[in-house]
Formats: sequence, C-alpha cells, structure tokens
Amino acid sequence: MTGKRKFLAYAIACAPLGLSSAMVMAQGSVLEEIVVTANKRQQSINDVGLTVTALSGDAIRNRQITNPEEFAAIVPGLALAPSSHNTPVYTLRGVGYNADALAVYPAVSLYLDEAPMPFPVLGGRSLFDLERIEVLKGPQGTLFGQNSTGGAINYIAAKPTTEPTGSIEVGYGRFSEFTANGFVSGPVSDSTGVRLAFDYRNRDEWQRSYTRDDELGAQEYVAARLIVESRPTDRLSLLFNLNGSIDKSDPQAKQTITIIPSAAGAPTEDEANYPLIPGDDARLADWSPDPYPEGDRKIAQASLRIDYDITDAVTLTSLSTYNHLDQDPVTDLDGAAPQFADNPQDEGEIRTFNQELRLSNAGALGASVRWTLGTNYETAEVKEDQHIAYGDNSLSNAANLFINVSGIDSEADIESYAVFGNMEYDLSEDLTLRAGARYTDMTNDTYICGYSPGDGRVAELFTLLGEIFAGQRIELGPRDCYTLNEQLLPGDPFVSELSEDNVSWKVGADYRLNMDTLLYLNVSRGYKAGSFPAITASVQSALIPAIQESVLSYELGTKATLLDGRMQANAAVFYQEYEDKQIQGTLKDDLFGLLQQLQNVPESRILGAEADVSWVPVNGLTLTGTLSYLDTEVEKFESTDIYGNDQDFSGDRLPFAPEWAAVFDVDYRMPLGARGERELFMGFTYNYRTDADAYIGGSRIPLPDRADIRTVYERPFIIDGYTTVDARLGLQMLENGLTITAWGKNLFDEFYATNLVSNSDVVMRMVGQPRTYGVTLAYDF
Repeated sequence: MTGKRKFLAYAIACAPLGLSSAMVMAQGSVLEEIVVTANKRQQSINDVGLTVTALSGDAIRNRQITNPEEFAAIVPGLALAPSSHNTPVYTLRGVGYNADALAVYPAVSLYLDEAPMPFPVLGGRSLFDLERIEVLKGPQGTLFGQNSTGGAINYIAAKPTTEPTGSIEVGYGRFSEFTANGFVSGPVSDSTGVRLAFDYRNRDEWQRSYTRDDELGAQEYVAARLIVESRPTDRLSLLFNLNGSIDKSDPQAKQTITIIPSAAGAPTEDEANYPLIPGDDARLADWSPDPYPEGDRKIAQASLRIDYDITDAVTLTSLSTYNHLDQDPVTDLDGAAPQFADNPQDEGEIRTFNQELRLSNAGALGASVRWTLGTNYETAEVKEDQHIAYGDNSLSNAANLFINVSGIDSEADIESYAVFGNMEYDLSEDLTLRAGARYTDMTNDTYICGYSPGDGRVAELFTLLGEIFAGQRIELGPRDCYTLNEQLLPGDPFVSELSEDNVSWKVGADYRLNMDTLLYLNVSRGYKAGSFPAITASVQSALIPAIQESVLSYELGTKATLLDGRMQANAAVFYQEYEDKQIQGTLKDDLFGLLQQLQNVPESRILGAEADVSWVPVNGLTLTGTLSYLDTEVEKFESTDIYGNDQDFSGDRLPFAPEWAAVFDVDYRMPLGARGERELFMGFTYNYRTDADAYIGGSRIPLPDRADIRTVYERPFIIDGYTTVDARLGLQMLENGLTITAWGKNLFDEFYATNLVSNSDVVMRMVGQPRTYGVTLAYDF
C-alpha cells in the first residue's frame, strides 16, 4: 500500500472517533479550558484547527518539569537529543535536524512569547515561571516563518499581575541538588505592571569515570526574567521582556561503545587496548582529564511588543527581538580518557535581530472574516572558533606527520526578508475556510578557515601538499587557512554565499459537527533554510552547503469535548512528503578519514497518527493518556554510510523517529480539613518509547568485519526503546500558602540512551538521567 493510500485509510478509520491536546489541571469535576495563541491571537485550544499540545504552568509545576528534556518526554511525537557539542536537537513527528554547529537553523523553531530564538541553543534555560508551553505540530511557515518544517514550540511567560503577589520555591535532591526559583509581581502604577522571576540550580557530579577516580556532571546555572507590561492608553499596550542565563554546568560525558580505527588495520595502542564501557550503567562514563571538560555559556534576549488598536477592529503589532549568546566550553567528544577526539576550545558568539510588523483584525469580535498581514526582517551573525584534538587516534601517526590538532574558524552573516498573510472565512456557522502564504528571501554569507592552532604540523603538511598537487609552495603560518582550494592550493579561506527563497503556504477547513466537536483538515508546505558545515576538511569542496529542505503535509484531525466537560478526546492522522531533508552525513576525506558532512536526502516520507484523552472520572482525579505512531521511510538516497561504505538508503527509517510512543499520567487531589483548607495531591507519569535510529540505516547496517574493530553492540546506532516512571506526592496548605512536594524521576532506574554519535574512530552514546528524587517547599504570597 502506498503512503498516500495508507494515509487515507488511517483518516477514514480515525474520523468517526470524535477523539490538540491540553495537559492541564482539572478544576473540580471538569477540565480547565486552556487558551493558546497558535494563530497569533487568543483562542480556546479546542477552537484551533491545528494539532497543538499545550502544557499549563500549573501542570509544569505539579510534575516538577524543570528542563526541555523532561518536557519533550511527555509530548506525543516530540524527541529531544543532545548533540556531541551539547546543543539541543529537536525532532517533531520525524522532522528534525541533527547537527551541532551554532550556525545551524532547526526544523523545530523556538519562541518566547512569539519572540524568536532562531538557533536551538538560544533556548537555554527558559523553562521557568511560565503560563504555558504550546507545541504546534506540522509546518508552521505561514505565521511563524521558515525553519519550522516540523513545528514550533512557544514558551508563554507568566505576566505581571494586577495585585501584588509572589512565590518562592526551594528544593533538595539526589546528588546534593539544591534548587531555588520564584517571582514577585504587581502594579507599579495604574497602567504598568512588573514581574521579576529567577531560577537557580546547583548539583554535584553524577557521572563517574570507569578507568580512574574522577567525577563529572556538576550542574550550576542561574536564569532570570524581567517583564514590564504597560497600557498607557486604551488603544496602546507595551510588553517588554528581558531574560537571560549564565550556565557553568559540566558538559555531559559520553560512553565509548565502539572503536573503529579510520586507518584500517592500524589502530593506535590506545585504540587497541582502551576498555569499552562496562555494561549499561548511566553513571559510568569517561573523558580526557586534560583539558578538563567545563561549561561556559551565557545567553540574553530582549524583546519589545507594541500593540496599537488603529480602530476597534484593526490592530497594528510590532515585535522587536534581540538575542545574544557567548560561550567558551571545553568538551570531550569521544567518551574516553585518551585523546581520540576532544574539543579543548569552542568559542562561539551569536547575535540576532528580528523585526516583525503585522496588521490584523483580531479585535473584530464575531467577524466572519479574520485576517493577518505582515512583514518580517531578520539578521544573524554567528562566529565559532573550535580546536579539535585527536592525538591518540589512528590518523595521528608517523605516516601522517603526527597531525593531532586542527582549528576551525567560521563566521556566518545571515539576512532574511519575508512577507505573509493569513485569512479565515466563516462560510457558515459550522464551516470555516482558511488560507495563508509567506514569501521568504534569505542570504547566508559564510567564511570557514581550517587552520593549525598549535604545533604547526597541519600547516607544514598542507604546504607540502600544495607543492605536490599544484607545483607551488605556499608557506603557511599557525593561523593561515590550510584547506585546499579548487587549484589544490592552501592559504585561502572558504568564502561562499547561499541565496535561497521560497513560498510557504497553508490551506484548510474547520467543520463543527456540534458545539463540542471540531473536525479540521490542513494541507501545508514549509521550508527549512540551507546550512554550511563547520568541519575539518582537506579540500574546500567538502564545505559546500546543504540546500533548503521542504515538507508537504496533509493532516486530518478532530477535537471533542465529552461528558459535560469531564473528558477531552483528540486525534489526528498525517502524511508528509519530505524533500531534500538535511542530515549530518559522512564524508570520506583522503587525509582526515571519515568526517561529518551536511547532505540532502532527496525524497522521504512520513505517515503518522496521534491520539490523546484527558478524563475526570470523579472529582479530583484526572487521567491523561497520549499515543503516537510514526512510519518513516527514505525513498531515495545514495551516499556513504557511517563506516565509509557506499550505500543505497532507500527503505531505511528517518532518525529520532520511534514507531510508537505513549504517555499516561494520573493526578489525584483530595481536600482535607473541615473547609478544605489543605489539599493532598499525588500522581505518576508513565513514559514509553520504542527504538529509533540515530543515523539513517542505523538499524540495518552491521559493523564491518574487521579484526581491529571492538564493540559492545553489533549495531551501535540503534537507540533502544525504554520505559520510565515518575511520581509525586505532596500537601498544599491553602491557608498559609505553603506546598511541600516529594518527587521521584525514573523511579525504576531505567537505563536508556538519548543519542549515539560517531566521531573520529569512536562511537559513543549519551544517556538519560538515572533515578533522581527530592523534596521541594514552595511558599506563595
């Protein structure tokens, strides 16, 4: 059965279910209604003809969700994995981009109150003092712009209150973890309110070296947010948001599971004898002691939103956003004490500015036509200067002149313009039609220079190579660019411009079967911008960019409020045609061996379905269940596999796309005392996912049959499925504002991997947290 026929079969099967998702706390005997801004205007989530998962601020606090990894684990179809350079990789419904350079646009875009965070690393430590989180699924290019082929995640910060209020929460947990967070809020004048919030965390090391007495994994960061909201006149409102974080947390250490010498048959002494990870223990890992891994990342964002009601119906909105990141971490890239591949320097800086202007008739209550027109301008400057040290791998031997360290200096200046429009038309009381489009023009000017940062041996080698291949000797100094140009001469940086444009669009319809049941249909196309790599390379042809990718999505869904508001049931089926998917593939470099390279997968497709139910069977008890299914397939792609062999990847799965994922949550609240002045609450969350591939072909392609290869797994690029259980128990004392909560995460200490990465002769894995537990005490005033 073809993909489209399967989609139609699923659609027909699911349409009558009356079975999007709102993870909220029940209010009494009914579910709380949650309001979202998926269409850049306020609507009940049940009136939005789009699959949206929304998590309320109360639910975030109740479940003790403190980081994006924990949030992603409970969202159907969403996966979050750390890259080898500790940048986040988001994948939604099988659409994602696993790359670790700073100047790489995502497939799932991030926002804070609609203010864009264009690169995934800018999300930082934003998950605190939130009103809710919205996850919009499927291409969102019309209203949110390109780089949202998988979807968009919008953090909605809690806003200033009309009365003075505040909260402080402190906690203590395993690994001597101390946490503190809180806010103060209230009016400073008749027209202006202020809210100041913070989040602090300090935790001891949780990882242990299995080759010596050493520990890693300490965590320390502080984040803060200031929001000023003002309404000087009845027609004018201002919202200023200043937020940022300082993160000194250790990079997570990896586990070496496979050693594959790039120089076949010629492993170094360390490669032949270094012990692989002994079993499945999340706390065991290894790293190079010199230089010692350390984190250093600072992020800041400032945004100003101005809304002016030109008339009672028409509003002009301006949203100006500035982001800044500065980092200088030391990262171990191989999960081993020897220097197979280390990152002793990774200096980086990001500066972005985004300006959006739009007109809409959002204030036209009861209007049969609702429209939005807008324009957007964005500029980004990204700089990264890395040192890659690989003195103990098979390419660092006498035959290669003891090449053991290389530098990569890269700069990207990116500029984009866009115009967009969106319209909804009520054809009748029951039927609404909608359409939208966005034109985007982007230019990316990139500079990449591979250089010799230390002993000068790389410079000496390429001076010699230029003389041999081109008959001209160009003496290279320590910071001179060595990568050979088209004439096979060193000395010139790689300078290139990538210029692209596209039209994202969306058409759809909503049909109300009755006041409580909505059917919706969407067809949309979205784009993700092309990118340049930041890798060591012997020739500049290896530095060509991956071109923009696109997703054409068909989706049919339904939302139903049942049992007089005690149950909400939702379902959706979707089919996506994926063109030129960007991946971090493999390049066979004659000098450096197997390297990562940005590549495009010409054709692939995704078929999937999601369903969720929230139910309040009795007062105080809320049951929530979600289920997602993904069937992904590469339809056309020939390239080099992770072991350096030519492969036809047709029929393989896409990365980070488990076939099945399920979440089940129970929350129970029982009033205590004669007047219900205290409330006992308890709950647990069950999370299940089947296995996924870390690379295309990861579950199919076996290791090469070579005597010098050592491994603990025959197929080291499969992320095994897993099940975790979290629980909480607490008491809320309403009369004095105190709440005490005991919590546990991964209670049964399930071992699971989050990512598998090949880098310079080794394959290593990054793993999820072991069992953690603790107590928090909150005081609301």
